Parts: sequence; C-alpha cells; structure tokens
Amino acid sequence: MQQITLNFAQPFDLAKYAMFLKCKQLPESKLNYDWETDSYNIQTHPRFAHLLGMKAEGRAAAQQPLSDFLFDYQRFIVARALEAKRYAIYADCGLGKTVMFLEYARHILHKTGGKVLIFSPLQIILQTIEESRRFYGGKLSVHQLKTRAELVAWLNDDASPHHLAITNYEKMIDGELPELNRLAGMIADESSIFKTGGGVIKWNMLHSLNGKSGMAPLGVEYRLSCTATPAPNDIMEYASQASFLGKLRTDGEILWTYFSRDKFGNWQIKPYAKEGFYRFLASWSIYIRNPAHYGFTDNFRDIPAPQFHTHEIAQSPEQQRMELTIRRHGSEGSLFGDTELGVVKRSKLSQIAKGFVYLKDHSVQRVDSRKPAAVAELIKAAVKSGSQVLVWTVFDEEGEIILEHLRKGQAVNLTGKMSEAERALVIEDFRHGTLPVLISKAGLLGFGLNFQFCDTMIFSGWNDSYEQFYQAIKRAHRYGQKKTLQVHLPVIPQLEEAILENVLHKKGNFERDAQEHEDVYKKILKDYGAIK
Repeated sequence: MQQITLNFAQPFDLAKYAMFLKCKQLPESKLNYDWETDSYNIQTHPRFAHLLGMKAEGRAAAQQPLSDFLFDYQRFIVARALEAKRYAIYADCGLGKTVMFLEYARHILHKTGGKVLIFSPLQIILQTIEESRRFYGGKLSVHQLKTRAELVAWLNDDASPHHLAITNYEKMIDGELPELNRLAGMIADESSIFKTGGGVIKWNMLHSLNGKSGMAPLGVEYRLSCTATPAPNDIMEYASQASFLGKLRTDGEILWTYFSRDKFGNWQIKPYAKEGFYRFLASWSIYIRNPAHYGFTDNFRDIPAPQFHTHEIAQSPEQQRMELTIRRHGSEGSLFGDTELGVVKRSKLSQIAKGFVYLKDHSVQRVDSRKPAAVAELIKAAVKSGSQVLVWTVFDEEGEIILEHLRKGQAVNLTGKMSEAERALVIEDFRHGTLPVLISKAGLLGFGLNFQFCDTMIFSGWNDSYEQFYQAIKRAHRYGQKKTLQVHLPVIPQLEEAILENVLHKKGNFERDAQEHEDVYKKILKDYGAIK
C-alpha cells in the first residue's frame, strides 16, 4: 500500500519542527528510528496528506460537473458543501436531502479515490439504495454493511470493490471504531440523532474520530450532516452538528460563546452575539424550508395543500365517569400524581379516549370507547376508495385496539417491540403497495421515509410535540405527491382537545420563528455574495 514518508534528521530547523507538529496531529502514523543515520521516519496513509499541507498522489485533478437532474437549490447546496468540505444541510422534508448527499458522495469518491460511508437509520437504508439506483443507475452503487464485523472489515480493506457504503447508527453502540478515520468522507443522514446529548452512539462516534480529548476531527476530510430543519431555538441540535463537523471543541462551546441562562434556567442568545451566532452557522450550514424564498425555483408550487378534517366523537358513560375522577384528584396524594391538566393527567385522558388505560403495574385496563371503531371506519372508507393509509398513534395498545376492528391482513401495527428486521420488512411492504394500512407512532416512523404514494392519514392520537406532528404529515406531503393529502383528526373533545390545542399553538410559534431564521440565513448569504 502506498504511504507518505517524512524524514526528520539533523539539522532540525523551524520548518521541520512545524512539520513535526503537524505529524503529531495525524490520526494514524508509524514512527521508525534509523540508528545508523540518527533520523526518524514517519509514515502515514495518503488520505492524511491534506493535514500535512501536501497533495496526495492519485487524486483526480479534474472537477466533475454537478448532475443535470439536480434542482437549482440542490446544485447550490452541494457546491457549497464541497467547497466547505464539512457542512450541514438543514433542509425541510421533501427537498431532496438524499439526492444531495449522494451527489456529495459521488464527488468525494472522484476527488479522493477513497471511501465514503453513510450512517443512516436502518428503516430508510433500502429506500436510500433505491434512490441511488433511480437517480444514478449503475454509476453510483451503495453497498449495505449489515453487521459491525462487516463494517470493520470494509474499513480495513483497501482492495474492497465497494467505495460507497451505508450502515445504521446502531453499529456504534458496542464501542468506538478508530478505523472510521480511514474514510475519505462520512455522511450522517437524519443526523438529529446527535442531539441526544450523552447518547452512546454520538459519543462513540465522536471519540472514534476525535479521541477522548474532544479535539476537532482530523482524518476524515469530508463531512456532511443532513437533517430536517430543526426548531430555531433547538440549541443542542446546532451544537451537536457543529461538534460532529469539527466546528467546536465541545458541545458546550456554542453555549457559553453565544448564549446565557435567564433566571428560569432557559438558554437565551446574548443580544450582542446574535449576528455572530448566525454568521457562524451560515459559514458551515444552510437552513432552507422554501427554495423560492432564496430566489430558487419553487418546486412546491404544484403540490396541493393538505386538507384537514376534524371528526368529533361522543364520550361513553364509562369515559365520562373516569374523566370526572381524574379531574377531581389534586396533585397531593392523587391517583395520578400531577397538577390540573398536567402531562400525566392529559396522558391518562388521552389513553381513555382511545379505549384503555395503563395501570401502575403496567397492565392494561380496557375502557368502553367509540373512537377505535370510528378510526377503523375512516380506514375502511379510504381503503375502499383505493388509498393506502397511514394511521398515527401514541400508544402501542391504541394500535392493537384499532387492529381488532379491521380484517386480518389489512393492517400492521408497527411498534418498538418488533425487531429492526421485522420493522424494515413491514415498511417495505407498505412502500411497495402490498400492505394497505400501516399503523405506527410518529417517533418510530416519522423521520426520513418517503410515502408520497399515500394520500390519507388518520391521527388516532397525538402528543405535545409539534415537530412529530409536522414530520408525520411530511411523510406524504412532499415533492412527488400528486394528490391532495387528506388528514383526519378524530377527537373526543373532553379528553383530547387540550393536547391538540397545545400542538396547534406550537405550530404558529414554530412557523413564525422558522421564517425569521430563514430570513437571517438569506441576509447573511447575500452579505457573503453567495446569492443575489
């Protein structure tokens, strides 16, 4: 295998000392001492040439043109990412993050002759492979690495015929992999997984790349982070992405540099630091929800807006009695231990609406409810009209009760109790039209998957997270949707309206803040001369 070899012998001048310091930062090297010449030789892989201020031999000199099928905003983003080398794409659902990171990978493969690895949630790996075939045919092959052993072997095999591979984040659960530094490029798809703070996946990955010191990653020259547009005030999202890209020494750096805590313990941006914070973000990322807002082609203009249908359902006498009991209990020594209409009480009322309640011993008590049958009737009507249907739930038991009202084989309730392989098969059945109805929770199914073929959604349940509500709708309301998405909200007002009102209130705040966020990015990109 070709190596870069540097010799350090007397006289040891300032130029050699500067190069010696660079060598100390190499993620991977071998030191040999020649006693006859009293000199040191340091050998390293050509992929680290850029760290030494050298150009690696064998790298393609010619720049590839960007693919013609990219939209104008996608070309702009990929070009900026390639120029920056390490970049974050915060792009709304349906803007084509997959094709952007595949195009980025294609250029890195051409530039470096090295390997590129995509980390992705398991449930969207097959979808990504299909997308690569659809856009690139056989010119860009994505190889799936199914086990950690396969991943390690591929990283160590310089003769592997597969230069672009994909695997799921769970491969990092069992420990660090210093072999990741052998990559020319790394892509993190649905990278919001990094904002889980001290999550084992995040820290094993960062320590594999950076070492325990937390210093900026060295060996992997090209980095791309891809996720949907986070809430503008989601500081940890930006901090975690910046850490992954080597823009920060620690996650906390973004906090103490640009933010301070108010008397309630909430992080607020320092007034004098606001412009600096956004300029910092815009130097290594793009936040885009509407391409037309930046002056690009509006590829959403032909997508019909969703139609929302609220269906009010009456309480049963049993539900009325249980509601009254819950509302009468105070927080002190109460049955459910929460303040009036707090999270626990609202969750219990939500369960009762759906026909059950979880007891303290984790068993389930069924409750007479008209809602599951009403949800099932909406499903049957949609299937009869030729639609595939997504049903969103909050609780596993909720999905099981709905299934009881449907004929066998018509629907599957996808839950976290299923193995990863089982969930992947169910998703593939739904994607390819062999499963008419898919029931699941937004937290399990609401990120990354493309279901443009689906034109009916039924929210049997929802929680207080507007992000999950929004992401769930965006599974089908995205580029490629030809029909008007019908969104049904069956609700028992006395039991569920408080949570629904909270979600809709958050919607207004989120949309307003996101618009302001995009406006700031647009202004800074104009100041940089990146857009007109």
